[in-house]
Amino acid sequence: MMHKEYSGKYALVRYRGGAEGEEILEDYSKGDPIGIIIGGGQVPKGIEEAFYDMEIGEKRTVVIPCDQAYGNHDPEGVQRYTRSFIKNGDKLEVGVIFAWEHPVTHKPVPVKCIEATENTVTIDFNHLLAGKNLKYWLELVDVLDDNGASIKK
Repeated sequence: MMHKEYSGKYALVRYRGGAEGEEILEDYSKGDPIGIIIGGGQVPKGIEEAFYDMEIGEKRTVVIPCDQAYGNHDPEGVQRYTRSFIKNGDKLEVGVIFAWEHPVTHKPVPVKCIEATENTVTIDFNHLLAGKNLKYWLELVDVLDDNGASIKK
């Protein structure tokens, strides 16, 4: 049952998961729940949709296709640079993930070095989970109204 009344509400959730078939990347399954705004874009679309479909107190495991997660891998998001263009570029090796300052927000975003030659490095700016299906265990602990009270009847 789709719970449209959850939209824009503060939800207390627990979750753990990552790319399907790979090591778990995020684990917020124990301890105090995490707060998110349902419909606020704080988690991938497929995970939000799963929360909309859950009852308060429910736990479930979901598989989210990449187009409902971080999208397909975009080849245009892969760029080659001279090592001297990148801070500490002389030390970069294939597989290294490092912070790149976003040119608009000026916030660090994780990027990955996917190729390295003597003079150049190739950087993948796609989200690290782009092109991958996700598998997450979810728990919808509670959903709160605008006064901070549970909306559970």
